[in-house]
Amino acid sequence: MSAADGAALLADVERLAQTLEAFDQRPGQTDMAAAVANAIDTRGRLVVEAGTGTGKTLAYLLPTLASGGKTIIATATRYLQSQLADKDVPLAERILGRTVHSTVLKGRANYLCLHRLELAEANAAVDKSPRLAAIRDWSRKTQTGDLGEFDEIGDGDSLWPQVTSTPDNCLAAECPFWDQCFVVAARREAQTADVIIANHHLFFADLTLRDAGLGEVLPGADAVILDEAHKLPDVAGYFFGQTVSSRQIADLLRETRAEIERFKGDMPNLADAARDLSTRLAEFGESINHVTGTTSWRDVTSDRVKAARDAMIHALETLTHALELFRDRSEQMKSLARRSASLHDLITQLAAAGDSGGENVSWLDIRGERWIWHSTPLDVASPFARAIETLPSAWVFTSATLSVNGDLGFFCTRLGLGEVETRVLESPFDYANNALLYTPPNMPQPRSQGFDEAVIAHALALIRAAGGGAFVLCTSYRAVERYGEALSMAGIPTLIQGTASRPRLLADFRAQDANVLVATTSFWEGVDVRGHALRLVIIDKLPFASPADPVLKARFAAMEMAGQNPFIEYSLPQAVIALKQGVGRLIRDASDQGVLAICDPRLATAGYARIIRASLPPMPITDDSERAIDFLAALGSDDVACNAKTV
Repeated sequence: MSAADGAALLADVERLAQTLEAFDQRPGQTDMAAAVANAIDTRGRLVVEAGTGTGKTLAYLLPTLASGGKTIIATATRYLQSQLADKDVPLAERILGRTVHSTVLKGRANYLCLHRLELAEANAAVDKSPRLAAIRDWSRKTQTGDLGEFDEIGDGDSLWPQVTSTPDNCLAAECPFWDQCFVVAARREAQTADVIIANHHLFFADLTLRDAGLGEVLPGADAVILDEAHKLPDVAGYFFGQTVSSRQIADLLRETRAEIERFKGDMPNLADAARDLSTRLAEFGESINHVTGTTSWRDVTSDRVKAARDAMIHALETLTHALELFRDRSEQMKSLARRSASLHDLITQLAAAGDSGGENVSWLDIRGERWIWHSTPLDVASPFARAIETLPSAWVFTSATLSVNGDLGFFCTRLGLGEVETRVLESPFDYANNALLYTPPNMPQPRSQGFDEAVIAHALALIRAAGGGAFVLCTSYRAVERYGEALSMAGIPTLIQGTASRPRLLADFRAQDANVLVATTSFWEGVDVRGHALRLVIIDKLPFASPADPVLKARFAAMEMAGQNPFIEYSLPQAVIALKQGVGRLIRDASDQGVLAICDPRLATAGYARIIRASLPPMPITDDSERAIDFLAALGSDDVACNAKTV
């Protein structure tokens, strides 16, 4: 079959009806599939916004799988990787009537490292909890080493980095467990697979290696499909920049001490160097602990901070020299010497860039005693455009939220895509009859006193009318805590982000029809709750990025110097795309119904409001609270007591 043959299957209603229950042909889906097939045949570049319900996954899977070429699909999260592997690819195979060799490939931090596990078991400083023994037991049974299969530890668990590797601490071919390495096995399978399902972070790690001429993680491909592509510019900023953290240095020190202990402490110079670096690391942390959160290097720097930084860099250099003296003692010591030298070079470069400025912005993310130091490019278009030339493939970028008022220019410009074919495909859902956009009247401005109280009052009225089944999506963690507490005290069954894992919160939300979930960023996208379970979405504010963000401040300054309007050309488009993600939680299926309430008065009063409203799905809009409450009440069961008619 050709790519075009695969795309044409979406027009074969009779065949699809045998595979899919209640299949409805969607013009947007067939249009997208044909465009993907053309991109594959011509090795072209395609950008597609496919509104919710278009069926974009099948629209790109059928032509790519039918083409018989090697395909890399990269999406935003491990959850979406699993959905592609477990549901979407098998469905496409059934429609095509053929199987393909597909594999899921994750970053190395997702796979158990047998060498690191052995070190953790031998390290007296590591907690010898039953979980470590459980990991060892699981290691004897697992075929993949993917820690996602092991439910007893999660991403934030302190044990996770102890039993996984990083590019810094991997011993590569010198590792005694090289022949059993789960990362090597996963990458080896990817070399032979027809379809590799990766995530954005792994994909960009590969791009940056290729761009630097340092090899590759992913094999070459005939087609690259980047799903959830709206997230790419931010991910690109991270990978085309540089980062060093206090945790990396602390891990180096911890493992150095463990190696000294293993050799019975007969390396006094190395022990002294490690102690000195530990002291200097603490002193640097103390010098910046008057700041919390994100701040530019220039805003935090002082003579004291620079002196502490330089002392830490010097101590790291001393440790590197000491480790070099003992590098032949063991493969682990060689690895530590290499890591120390790499960290010294990196932090020296960050210090120089931070002091001199340039095309990158140097900034710190400070959380108590921990810090992460970043150098982020103000513009990722040039490095991204250069990097994708290293993979001469067909390129497809797709998401439900890429356009602003029907225009894809903002997205394409941020990634430097140049000449591309574009499509904006509207959702097939009947928003005009199934949804209502409610803008509460007489709302205070978001920064004024009384705004939170007004949001809570309107939210209570709407939630009571709906009988629950609501998401309250906030633009800050402060609002999550404030609104979550208020709703709970009012007797609403409330789930609050941060009290449990995301999968647990979603499972609990679905389990009871009256539940309300109050959450922020991570629940604005990638969450799929269909049917009556979710019938109300409340958004507190338009999601403009914080003007205090150091990268944003530097980018705006550069734009102003170039004669551009940062708000119109950057802030507004970015906020529109983020808002569309939150709005997209409400209607997930053709039969879904509900109310979207946006409490920010700027949606009705600001001069730019027209652009935002034109970018949202075509649903009726009202500021009549009774109309919104009546709409919700009609969705509820007969026993719902709608005791809130006014706000």
